[in-house]
Amino acid sequence: MSRDTVRRTLSVAALLLMLATLTGCRADNIFFSVENYSGGTLHDVKVTYPGEKIAIGPLIGSKIDIGTLNNSTILGTYRHFDGPGNVTLSYSTEDGNTHNFSSPHVTGDEKGEVKVTIDGSYANFDMKFEESQQ
Repeated sequence: MSRDTVRRTLSVAALLLMLATLTGCRADNIFFSVENYSGGTLHDVKVTYPGEKIAIGPLIGSKIDIGTLNNSTILGTYRHFDGPGNVTLSYSTEDGNTHNFSSPHVTGDEKGEVKVTIDGSYANFDMKFEESQQ
């Protein structure tokens, strides 16, 4: 490798590191799980949360777009909050009814777990955060 190539590579790496810092990239410190115990298939399942303000490829906005979730299915993923707000859930049941729910308010500094359990026309948000973050 020539000196110019090494310099160029280091410059690009430094620029990317600065860009990541400026855009507020944070570690994914919230584990989201969505569980379906409704007895049927749910459609258009979406979880929205305060976070990820940039659109990069499939990560658009601050939404986990699950789509269809079969009965007794659990989906889990790591994300992060990027400011205060509420976690919201929307889905449709097999009979065509649409349901929307909202969690308690979060500050945006939490670390821990958000467990969403769906039981037909009811959903529960179980939020467990580290003691210092509550």
